[in-house]
Amino acid sequence: MLEDYFSKNTPVGVTQEQKQRLLAVQAALELAKASAGASGANTRTDKVEEDLKHAAEKIETLADAIQKALSK
Repeated sequence: MLEDYFSKNTPVGVTQEQKQRLLAVQAALELAKASAGASGANTRTDKVEEDLKHAAEKIETLADAIQKALSK
């Protein structure tokens, strides 16, 4: 999912930091998607909606955590 995260081949006009942020957000979205699609204790029919709403509220925090973990 995060292959080439620190690649030197950044597209023209895009900074390395912007590319890294984009990849961290993409990873966060993949995690949110997996969570929304997973079965769990909540069997209500609006589970996906609830999961996606929660993910939307926390996606920036999750992307920040991914970037921080990769910078160590």
